[in-house]
Amino acid sequence: MKINEFCNLSELTSTIKNWSALTGLKVDVKNSDGEIIASTVSAEDNPDNPVGSDDGEAASDDSFARTINIDIKLNDEVIGTTVVTESGGNAANMNAAMPLLDELVNNFVLSQYFKYANEKVLSHLSDGIAQTIDLVKEVTSSTNNLKEIQKRQKIVAINASIEAARAGQAGRSFTVVAEEVKKLSDASSEANGKIERVVNQIRNIVSTLSLDSSENV
Repeated sequence: MKINEFCNLSELTSTIKNWSALTGLKVDVKNSDGEIIASTVSAEDNPDNPVGSDDGEAASDDSFARTINIDIKLNDEVIGTTVVTESGGNAANMNAAMPLLDELVNNFVLSQYFKYANEKVLSHLSDGIAQTIDLVKEVTSSTNNLKEIQKRQKIVAINASIEAARAGQAGRSFTVVAEEVKKLSDASSEANGKIERVVNQIRNIVSTLSLDSSENV
């Protein structure tokens, strides 16, 4: 993964410029392809080697100028380089300030990556919540249909019982059928009640997740 895919380059540039103002050293940050993505020298100040170029460091009139490269790592993988250029004989500043710059840039990049990763997780979570809500709606609709069927089953059972009573001895077998229909209706009602309780629990969980994810955006 390239630094510029997840890192706020304006904030990165501001960070290295603040460090440069204290040390007087020029800093370029390159991604894994060697492209300069942040620099303490703007394109206007250095038209021969603007940000985005990978032609090396800007030319210096100081014959003793030197550069030091610092690896930028993410999960032990090198994803970029911080290039520091000494000029004007400030080697002492360079040696003393390098550990701070190393920590500063790597911590900044790491924090930017965590922010990016968290946003992706929240995005996937939001998608999952939306899909779950759709499923809950579908189950709720099916449950409502079951309720209507149960009502009709009860009506059929009651009517069957009435007709069986009128038929007397001849309607005895009809009575058995009516009782079985009533049992089926009762069993369906119990199962439907369990489904409703589970759906309500899912709905409450999804509601909590939605609230948590919106608060963390």
